Parts: sequence; structure tokens; C-alpha cells
Amino acid sequence: MDEITIRYWSPHGRQEETKYKSNDKNIDLTMRAAKQVDLLDLSKCTSLMILNLSNNLLEDLDLSPLSGNQSLTEVNLENNHLAFIDLWPLGNCPFLGRLKLTHNRLQKLDITPVLAKVQALIDSSVVISADSVLRYLLTSHELAERFLLVRPDRAPWAAAPVLMWVTYDDLAKKYDWCVIRERILTVLKQTTENDWYQIQRGLLIGLGMEELAGFDGNPVNLLDTTDNTMDFEEARREIFDCTVELLDHQIENEGPTLFLDIERMRDTRASKLIGKIVDARRREIEDTVVPMKGSIALMNNLWLTHYGYRILEALDVGLRQFGAGIEKVRASLEDLGLPLKTFEVESIENDIIEPAVVVSRSMKRFIHSQIEKAYL
Repeated sequence: MDEITIRYWSPHGRQEETKYKSNDKNIDLTMRAAKQVDLLDLSKCTSLMILNLSNNLLEDLDLSPLSGNQSLTEVNLENNHLAFIDLWPLGNCPFLGRLKLTHNRLQKLDITPVLAKVQALIDSSVVISADSVLRYLLTSHELAERFLLVRPDRAPWAAAPVLMWVTYDDLAKKYDWCVIRERILTVLKQTTENDWYQIQRGLLIGLGMEELAGFDGNPVNLLDTTDNTMDFEEARREIFDCTVELLDHQIENEGPTLFLDIERMRDTRASKLIGKIVDARRREIEDTVVPMKGSIALMNNLWLTHYGYRILEALDVGLRQFGAGIEKVRASLEDLGLPLKTFEVESIENDIIEPAVVVSRSMKRFIHSQIEKAYL
């Protein structure tokens, strides 16, 4: 089996090295008083699972030799002198699940490349940021479970982590579109169909297109007409026009009109959708049936419609409603000239009526999270 060599340097410039087998699963270089380390040979470690560089004096670190590693599950960089760390090479490590960064000199950290998959230990003083595409991927409870903050005295931080969400306008001040596009695609590779709605919403809002953030489909499709040769504004125009066409198709196929802002569309190229959206929103209510058993109404289907969502949110109604509250919902719809159709069922659990709107599982999950006010 081939050997690899990891070289490292002391604060006095003395070079030392440690040899490993290329099939080793654990590379442990703790407590070597290393100020600098060369990880180049780790690109040959196809079985590497754990890299432990904790308890050293590292001031900078290039993680690029780990990029694309198909076995890596944990990276431990605790107790070093790192003031900056680029985590993007880890974005292409599909099985990475744990990242330890506590007790360094980090003041800020871009967690974008690993937010979708890792549990991270981070000092509570670090300002954590992520690209807007991830804004709705995790609820506040999930963020608290995913990011374990540690105080200087090593006690756990009780408060939920606060992330700074970076818009693509801000990123465009630092990077060309080709870099931004690769950042987005790296994130998309880490997500599944269950995340599609949350991801596209964060992406479109981050691009300044909140009025279109009701697209319910594969977010990769939003980038179909862009390439790395474009500048940022050209790419944004292409994404806008592509999203309008996708929404046109969505509405024609009885998809949702939720979260589409027709007032903001009026002076844009999306204005051609307004008439179709208005007609579809009325049809949504006319075709929606609310199942009832006695005085209990199941509001799931109504929440999937534009008018239903607005009314139920204003009345602070959950997924179920009891007694007189149902009449408030009915009266609110009647004020808009719309009916509330109900149907008596034998079991509120089993005889669920299909919704009038074709909505993905990921969008339903987002709506339920909105009802529960689960996002920070």
C-alpha cells in the first residue's frame, strides 16, 4: 500500500513530517505544535474518514486537498489560531457530518458550503453567515440542533444561533457570476427534492425576485439559461425570465399561486402572469373542499390557496379549526365573494380530500413551518 507524507512546521520554521498509509481512515496530527501543515497528500487518501488537527498553533489552512473526498465524515480543527478558514473544499465531501472549529481566533465564518449537511461546533462569538439560497432550508429548531455554540469557558451557548443571510447583490460586489453560480450549484448538489421549495425561495429572494418566489419545482431549472460567461446582471435577467416561464406553466397545470406578489409584478416582465394568477386564485377557492367531522374542520387544503392562506394567517388559524372559528373563515371568504365548501367525513384522519392545488411535498412542509412560525 502506498505511503503518504504530511509535512508540518513549528513556530520556529522547523519542518517535520509524519507518514501514513494511503488507505488509513484516521489522520491524527493533534498536539504537534504545528503552525503550518501541508495536506496535499490527503488527495490520495480515498478511505479517509476523520482528520484531526486539533490542539496545534495553525494560523491558516488549505483544505482543498480534501475536495471531493467520498469517505470523509469528520474534520476537527479545535484549539488552533485560525482567524480565517475557507470551507468551500468541504462542500464537495458528500458524507461529511461533523465539523469542530471551537477555540480558534475566528471572528466570522461563511458556513454556506456545509450548512446543509454538517453538525458544527463553533465559538459563540463568531459571526456566522450563509448565502441566501439556504435561508429557508432549516427551521430555527433545526439550526439550534445543527450548530452547537460554545462559550469561551467551554459551556454550551443556550441561545439559538443567529445567521447573517447574504444576498447575491452583496456577493456580486466581491465575485463574478461564474463564482456565484458555482456556489449555488454546490449547494444544490447537497439538497434533495424535499428541499426544493425552500431552496428556490431563498435563491429568488436573494436575487431580489421575491415577487416570483412561489415557484414550486426543481431550483436547478432556474439556472438553465445561464452560464459562466455571463455577468451578474445578465444572469439575473435570464433567471427572471426563466422563472416567469416556469410559473406560467405551473399556473396552467393547476399549481400554486401562493407567495406570488402581483403588485410588485405590475411594472416588470412578469406582468403577463397577473391575469392568469387572479383567475387561478378564484378557481383555487371554488374547487377547494374542507373536510369536517362534527365541529372540527381540517384546513390543510385551504392553507394551500392564496386567499385561504391570507385569511387563515390573519385569523391565526392552524391546521384544524373548531366551532365558531369556522364561521369567521367563511365570512371572510364571503366578503371576497368566494365560497367555503365543506364536506362531512367519517374520519378526520383517514378520509382526507385531495387538494384543488397541485403542491409539492417540500412546499407543504414550508407552509406547515410558516403556520408554526418555525423560522428565525
